[in-house]
Amino acid sequence: MSIINTKAGEIGVKVVYFGPALAGKSTNIRTIHRKTRPELRGRLDEIAGDLEPMLSFDFAPDTLPLLDGRYRVRLHLVTVPGLVLSPVSRRLVLRGVDAVVFVADTQEEGGELVRFEENIESMQLLLSLLDDVGVDSAVMPMVLQYNKRDLVEGFAAPPPESMHSQPIILSTLDALNEAINPNALPTIEAVATEGIGVMDTLRTVVRDLLEPLRAEYEGSGDRYPIAGASDSWPRG
Repeated sequence: MSIINTKAGEIGVKVVYFGPALAGKSTNIRTIHRKTRPELRGRLDEIAGDLEPMLSFDFAPDTLPLLDGRYRVRLHLVTVPGLVLSPVSRRLVLRGVDAVVFVADTQEEGGELVRFEENIESMQLLLSLLDDVGVDSAVMPMVLQYNKRDLVEGFAAPPPESMHSQPIILSTLDALNEAINPNALPTIEAVATEGIGVMDTLRTVVRDLLEPLRAEYEGSGDRYPIAGASDSWPRG
């Protein structure tokens, strides 16, 4: 749930990165932090875990439109470690969430998705936890990032940040997409370790988040424009 700070002239929103352990959530957050200008971003906070840390930081992109002509949007990004946190702790992290990026591990071996079941179980857990904290997952902005596409035989990586939301065309992903994406949510293929698809994923979820924010604070559901050039937001 968004939080308004009239003194600072900001509306804060929470974007949670969820997915199986070691799927690339932390890599996404580190890449976004690195690409964001220092004067726009907060400190990158890290809580160590057995397999992966929980990371978080906030920033206010200067290329996003003002809400109601006066409020900046401040994004608070946080990761939910796959196996480190207890269900209770995961629910606490998801409390107040405004949008979710689900990072799936789509590495392949012998033409099969290595972590097919883990991705499905993680999505089922996410939907259950959202229901527990009173969030309607059917209407909440959510983007699916299919990460680790460099670990697929025959995959040709495009130049960094050139991929945008497209229909899934790789047959090896069809079964997974059918299992975890029945409502045809936006999807981004990514190689987070190389920065490919990371910023496109964030732009897509923020684009979908701006419409309900405008409806809430301005009484209009018209979609805000968002920077389309891959190097224009956030500017690093």
